Amino acid sequence: MMSDSNNPTSDPVRYESPPLGFGDQQLLQQAQQRNNKALWGIFALLLVLTVGVVFVLPSMVQPAAPPPVVVAAAATAAAPAAPAEAAPFAEAQRMRFRQQAQDALAPLLDLQETLDKQQVQQWAGDAYTAALTTAQQGDTAYSAQQYEQAIALYQQALTAMQTISSSTADVFAARMEEGTAALAAGDATTADAAFSVAILLDPNSSDAVRGMERARVLDKVLALMDEGEALQADSKFDDARDRFQQAIALDPAQEPARQALAGIATAQANQNFAAVMSRGFTALQAGNAEAAKAAFEQAGSMRPGSSEVAAALQQAKDQQTLSAITVQINAATVAEANEDWATALAAWNAALVIDPNLVDAQTGQRRTQSRTNLDNFLTDTIANPLRLGDDAVYAQTEQVLRDATTLLTPGPKLQSQLQQVQAFLARAKVPVDVTIQSDGQTTVTLYGVGELGLLTTKTVSLPPGSYVAVGVRAGYRDVRQEFVVGLDGQGVQITVSCNDTI
Repeated sequence: MMSDSNNPTSDPVRYESPPLGFGDQQLLQQAQQRNNKALWGIFALLLVLTVGVVFVLPSMVQPAAPPPVVVAAAATAAAPAAPAEAAPFAEAQRMRFRQQAQDALAPLLDLQETLDKQQVQQWAGDAYTAALTTAQQGDTAYSAQQYEQAIALYQQALTAMQTISSSTADVFAARMEEGTAALAAGDATTADAAFSVAILLDPNSSDAVRGMERARVLDKVLALMDEGEALQADSKFDDARDRFQQAIALDPAQEPARQALAGIATAQANQNFAAVMSRGFTALQAGNAEAAKAAFEQAGSMRPGSSEVAAALQQAKDQQTLSAITVQINAATVAEANEDWATALAAWNAALVIDPNLVDAQTGQRRTQSRTNLDNFLTDTIANPLRLGDDAVYAQTEQVLRDATTLLTPGPKLQSQLQQVQAFLARAKVPVDVTIQSDGQTTVTLYGVGELGLLTTKTVSLPPGSYVAVGVRAGYRDVRQEFVVGLDGQGVQITVSCNDTI
């Protein structure tokens, strides 16, 4: 392209340097290849023009060395008429703006390269395209040698790209948030795309790398989670735990898998607890309070402070108490039926130790205590019937027999005892002949009866009982003779003589 003027005869010829803008920088190599032959043809002429400008404008700023200009060769030998030569000051101003335009272009190209490396089209495509369009408009102005407008457009494009570049932190945060939300939603594709952009913006971010790694195993993790949940629902806890552990191995940050593992532990604990409690209630129903209590205590160790366990333990204790009371009541009942009143009393007492408020046991205790006293009295009387010789004992025995006859259901043992004692009472006051023999020289005294004096043979009638006869003789040792008059009515014969001299 030619610009300004061209005088082939007398005036110096000046060729304008071609514009070099945003698009030219990108397509320079292609343009140079297309214009290579033309550039060699005008090289000499361009050199002459350049020397002339240098000498004409010695005090002006020197423009950057211009690249070769594409010149369209004339179809005929005649050259077109050149326009009038520009004033030196205006030319200097134009060259200065041209340089400023190129200076404005350099940071724009650097920033464009940086954004391209960050694959800006993936995260700010529209804004980036708009900035490129503005830069290309600057190229158009540059090509038209409207350098001031080109500068403004390049600056506008640079500002737009700087805005894009300064937004990377916000875009990074947004993509990280998007990726995290996609992971939580189970959307592996969206999560992978979001973290991929985040890594482009900050390749050193460990969180972005970790997020992308999680996204790329997410589908497999979710499949393992689904398998684990299905196995857990089928109570296959060991297999379910294996699936959740595999999911955690793939993605250690997979919180739902950790929660699922905790859920399995809870489910297994609940299942074990329920099994132990069920065993306890089964034992309760079978009447085995001891086994039930042991099961419930085990359940209590599995779940301390459980109100359910406390209630079950109370049931077991109540049943255990009831069983113990029942055992004692049954023992007392059997003992009473056998007229084993001492054993029955002990059983009722044991029942009251377990439950002092048990009315049946209180009644049984009073009943058996009375019968035990009666049994003991009658037994002692039968064992020592001679006690009836004592008037007080005799009267007491008569009263006991009268009271005993009021009993509604005397058993065989009691009836036998009463008959024996009644017979003893009947004979207790019937005298029996007692014959006492001596040597006629011994004074005989019968305790409880009186002194019988010297005698050889004497018969006295004595009621049943125990007696003592004493013999005394001067110069001889005293003698003492104890004897019993039985209730059998059989006579008794004793000898009382002092035969040992002193």
